[in-house]
Amino acid sequence: MGFDWHQACQEQWNKMSDNWQANSREMWEEGSRKNIIPVLTRYIQPAKGPVLDAGCGDGYGSMLLAQKGFEVTGIDLAGQMIEKASARISPDMRLSFQQGDVTSLPFDKEYFQSIMAINVLEWTSYPHNVLLELKRHLKPDGILAIGVLGPTAAPRQHSYKRLHGKEVIMNTIMPWECARLLGDTGFEVVHQDGVYKRGVTDDMTSRLSLELCQALSFLWMFYARPAIG
Repeated sequence: MGFDWHQACQEQWNKMSDNWQANSREMWEEGSRKNIIPVLTRYIQPAKGPVLDAGCGDGYGSMLLAQKGFEVTGIDLAGQMIEKASARISPDMRLSFQQGDVTSLPFDKEYFQSIMAINVLEWTSYPHNVLLELKRHLKPDGILAIGVLGPTAAPRQHSYKRLHGKEVIMNTIMPWECARLLGDTGFEVVHQDGVYKRGVTDDMTSRLSLELCQALSFLWMFYARPAIG
Protein backbone atom coordinates (compact mmCIF):
# COMPACT_ATOMS: atom_id res chain seq x y z
CA MET A 1 0.00 0.00 0.00
CA GLY A 2 1.30 3.46 -0.90
CA PHE A 3 1.83 6.40 1.39
CA ASP A 4 -1.45 7.77 2.80
CA TRP A 5 -0.94 11.49 3.51
CA HIS A 6 -4.37 11.83 5.12
CA GLN A 7 -3.85 8.96 7.55
CA ALA A 8 -0.29 9.96 8.42
CA CYS A 9 -1.34 13.53 9.08
CA GLN A 10 -4.19 12.41 11.32
CA GLU A 11 -1.83 10.21 13.34
CA GLN A 12 0.74 12.99 13.66
CA TRP A 13 -1.74 15.56 14.99
CA ASN A 14 -3.26 13.07 17.41
CA LYS A 15 0.23 12.53 18.82
CA MET A 16 0.84 16.28 19.02
CA SER A 17 -2.49 17.13 20.67
CA ASP A 18 -1.25 17.22 24.28
CA ASN A 19 1.72 19.43 23.45
CA TRP A 20 -0.46 21.67 21.29
CA GLN A 21 -2.99 22.18 24.06
CA ALA A 22 -0.22 23.02 26.52
CA ASN A 23 0.85 25.91 24.29
CA SER A 24 -2.37 27.11 22.67
CA ARG A 25 -3.31 29.75 25.24
CA GLU A 26 0.10 31.40 24.96
CA MET A 27 -0.01 31.33 21.13
CA TRP A 28 -3.43 32.99 20.94
CA GLU A 29 -3.14 35.37 23.89
CA GLU A 30 0.50 36.47 23.80
CA GLY A 31 2.37 34.75 20.98
CA SER A 32 2.32 34.37 17.22
CA ARG A 33 -1.49 34.28 16.90
CA LYS A 34 -2.44 37.12 19.25
CA ASN A 35 -3.27 39.62 16.47
CA ILE A 36 -5.32 37.31 14.26
CA ILE A 37 -8.71 37.74 15.88
CA PRO A 38 -8.32 41.52 16.45
CA VAL A 39 -7.58 41.91 12.72
CA LEU A 40 -10.21 39.44 11.53
CA THR A 41 -12.99 41.08 13.55
CA ARG A 42 -12.43 44.33 11.65
CA TYR A 43 -14.03 42.58 8.69
CA ILE A 44 -16.72 40.38 10.25
CA GLN A 45 -19.72 40.80 12.55
CA PRO A 46 -21.68 38.24 14.62
CA ALA A 47 -24.95 39.14 12.86
CA LYS A 48 -23.59 38.30 9.41
CA GLY A 49 -23.42 34.55 9.91
CA PRO A 50 -21.31 31.67 11.18
CA VAL A 51 -17.53 31.35 11.14
CA LEU A 52 -15.54 28.20 10.40
CA ASP A 53 -12.25 27.48 12.14
CA ALA A 54 -10.72 24.99 9.70
CA GLY A 55 -7.97 22.99 11.36
CA CYS A 56 -9.11 24.26 14.74
CA GLY A 57 -6.71 22.19 16.85
CA ASP A 58 -7.77 22.25 20.49
CA GLY A 59 -10.28 25.02 19.77
CA TYR A 60 -8.72 27.93 21.64
CA GLY A 61 -9.05 30.36 18.72
CA SER A 62 -12.61 29.17 18.06
CA MET A 63 -13.47 29.83 21.70
CA LEU A 64 -12.07 33.36 21.57
CA LEU A 65 -14.29 34.17 18.58
CA ALA A 66 -17.32 32.61 20.24
CA GLN A 67 -16.70 34.72 23.34
CA LYS A 68 -17.11 37.76 21.10
CA GLY A 69 -20.58 36.64 20.12
CA PHE A 70 -19.83 34.77 16.88
CA GLU A 71 -21.37 31.44 15.97
CA VAL A 72 -18.31 29.26 15.42
CA THR A 73 -17.79 25.74 14.13
CA GLY A 74 -14.38 24.15 14.51
CA ILE A 75 -13.28 21.22 12.40
CA ASP A 76 -10.09 19.19 12.65
CA LEU A 77 -8.74 15.97 11.21
CA ALA A 78 -7.45 14.73 14.57
CA GLY A 79 -10.04 13.19 16.86
CA GLN A 80 -7.98 13.89 19.97
CA MET A 81 -7.88 17.58 19.07
CA ILE A 82 -11.67 17.61 18.77
CA GLU A 83 -12.02 15.93 22.17
CA LYS A 84 -9.95 18.70 23.74
CA ALA A 85 -11.76 21.41 21.81
CA SER A 86 -15.19 20.12 22.82
CA ALA A 87 -14.29 20.62 26.48
CA ARG A 88 -14.25 24.38 25.79
CA ILE A 89 -17.96 24.50 24.92
CA SER A 90 -20.20 26.29 27.39
CA PRO A 91 -23.95 27.08 27.28
CA ASP A 92 -23.35 30.81 26.82
CA MET A 93 -21.45 30.36 23.55
CA ARG A 94 -22.57 29.36 20.04
CA LEU A 95 -19.67 26.98 19.62
CA SER A 96 -19.42 23.47 18.19
CA PHE A 97 -16.72 21.11 17.01
CA GLN A 98 -16.59 18.10 14.73
CA GLN A 99 -13.97 15.85 13.25
CA GLY A 100 -13.52 16.32 9.53
CA ASP A 101 -11.20 17.01 6.64
CA VAL A 102 -10.60 20.42 5.04
CA THR A 103 -10.25 18.69 1.67
CA SER A 104 -13.97 17.78 1.77
CA LEU A 105 -15.98 19.96 4.13
CA PRO A 106 -19.40 18.67 5.26
CA PHE A 107 -21.22 22.01 5.01
CA ASP A 108 -23.51 23.80 2.59
CA LYS A 109 -22.08 25.92 -0.19
CA GLU A 110 -21.48 29.60 0.71
CA TYR A 111 -22.47 28.93 4.32
CA PHE A 112 -19.80 30.86 6.27
CA GLN A 113 -19.22 34.60 6.47
CA SER A 114 -15.61 33.85 7.37
CA ILE A 115 -13.20 30.95 7.44
CA MET A 116 -10.07 30.92 9.56
CA ALA A 117 -7.35 28.45 8.52
CA ILE A 118 -4.07 28.99 10.36
CA ASN A 119 -1.12 26.75 9.43
CA VAL A 120 -3.48 24.39 7.63
CA LEU A 121 -2.43 24.57 3.97
CA GLU A 122 1.06 23.27 4.77
CA TRP A 123 -0.41 20.04 6.09
CA THR A 124 -2.41 19.21 2.97
CA SER A 125 -1.19 17.36 -0.10
CA TYR A 126 -2.86 19.71 -2.62
CA PRO A 127 -3.14 23.24 -1.15
CA HIS A 128 -4.63 24.61 -4.39
CA ASN A 129 -7.61 22.27 -4.08
CA VAL A 130 -8.03 23.10 -0.40
CA LEU A 131 -8.32 26.82 -1.16
CA LEU A 132 -10.99 26.05 -3.76
CA GLU A 133 -12.86 23.98 -1.16
CA LEU A 134 -12.68 26.80 1.39
CA LYS A 135 -13.89 29.27 -1.23
CA ARG A 136 -16.83 27.01 -2.08
CA HIS A 137 -18.09 27.27 1.51
CA LEU A 138 -17.44 31.01 1.91
CA LYS A 139 -20.10 33.63 1.22
CA PRO A 140 -19.34 35.74 -1.90
CA ASP A 141 -18.56 38.74 0.32
CA GLY A 142 -16.91 36.63 3.03
CA ILE A 143 -13.39 36.87 4.40
CA LEU A 144 -10.74 34.15 4.54
CA ALA A 145 -8.03 34.44 7.19
CA ILE A 146 -5.19 32.19 6.07
CA GLY A 147 -1.82 31.83 7.80
CA VAL A 148 1.31 30.07 6.56
CA LEU A 149 4.62 29.52 8.27
CA GLY A 150 7.28 32.03 7.34
CA PRO A 151 10.81 31.06 6.28
CA THR A 152 12.17 31.39 9.83
CA ALA A 153 9.61 29.07 11.49
CA ALA A 154 11.08 26.05 13.26
CA PRO A 155 8.08 23.76 12.45
CA ARG A 156 9.29 23.73 8.85
CA GLN A 157 11.61 20.95 10.04
CA HIS A 158 8.69 18.55 9.57
CA SER A 159 9.25 18.72 5.81
CA TYR A 160 13.05 18.34 5.90
CA LYS A 161 13.15 14.60 5.28
CA ARG A 162 11.75 15.12 1.78
CA LEU A 163 15.32 16.09 0.85
CA HIS A 164 16.33 12.52 1.67
CA GLY A 165 13.57 11.16 -0.56
CA LYS A 166 11.29 10.37 2.40
CA GLU A 167 7.54 10.85 2.36
CA VAL A 168 6.48 13.82 4.47
CA ILE A 169 3.12 15.34 5.42
CA MET A 170 4.06 18.98 5.19
CA ASN A 171 4.42 21.33 2.25
CA THR A 172 6.88 24.20 2.61
CA ILE A 173 4.74 27.04 1.31
CA MET A 174 6.48 30.40 1.15
CA PRO A 175 4.38 33.53 1.79
CA TRP A 176 4.83 34.70 -1.80
CA GLU A 177 3.60 31.29 -2.99
CA CYS A 178 0.51 31.55 -0.80
CA ALA A 179 -0.23 35.01 -2.21
CA ARG A 180 0.05 33.67 -5.75
CA LEU A 181 -2.08 30.65 -4.89
CA LEU A 182 -4.79 32.90 -3.48
CA GLY A 183 -4.84 34.77 -6.77
CA ASP A 184 -4.92 31.53 -8.75
CA THR A 185 -7.98 30.37 -6.82
CA GLY A 186 -9.95 33.60 -7.20
CA PHE A 187 -9.17 35.46 -3.98
CA GLU A 188 -8.24 39.11 -3.55
CA VAL A 189 -5.98 39.98 -0.60
CA VAL A 190 -7.36 42.89 1.43
CA HIS A 191 -4.76 42.85 4.21
CA GLN A 192 -1.61 41.00 5.12
CA ASP A 193 0.88 41.13 7.96
CA GLY A 194 3.59 39.08 9.59
CA VAL A 195 4.90 37.83 12.91
CA TYR A 196 8.67 38.00 13.17
CA LYS A 197 11.41 36.18 15.00
CA ARG A 198 12.81 37.85 18.08
CA GLY A 199 15.33 40.51 17.20
CA VAL A 200 13.34 41.85 14.26
CA THR A 201 12.01 45.30 15.19
CA ASP A 202 9.25 47.49 13.75
CA ASP A 203 11.91 50.01 12.77
CA MET A 204 13.68 47.37 10.70
CA THR A 205 10.58 46.12 8.89
CA SER A 206 9.27 49.63 8.17
CA ARG A 207 12.27 50.17 5.88
CA LEU A 208 12.04 46.85 4.04
CA SER A 209 10.08 45.71 1.01
CA LEU A 210 7.16 43.33 1.41
CA GLU A 211 9.28 40.46 0.07
CA LEU A 212 12.05 41.07 2.61
CA CYS A 213 9.53 41.36 5.44
CA GLN A 214 8.08 38.02 4.44
CA ALA A 215 11.57 36.52 4.38
CA LEU A 216 12.04 37.43 8.06
CA SER A 217 8.69 36.13 9.21
CA PHE A 218 7.73 33.27 11.49
CA LEU A 219 4.09 33.47 10.43
CA TRP A 220 2.50 35.36 7.56
CA MET A 221 -1.22 36.17 7.56
CA PHE A 222 -3.43 36.93 4.58
CA TYR A 223 -7.00 38.23 4.83
CA ALA A 224 -8.72 37.73 1.49
CA ARG A 225 -12.13 37.90 -0.19
CA PRO A 226 -13.45 36.07 -3.25
CA ALA A 227 -12.64 38.32 -6.19
CA ILE A 228 -15.56 39.93 -7.99
CA GLY A 229 -15.85 39.28 -11.72
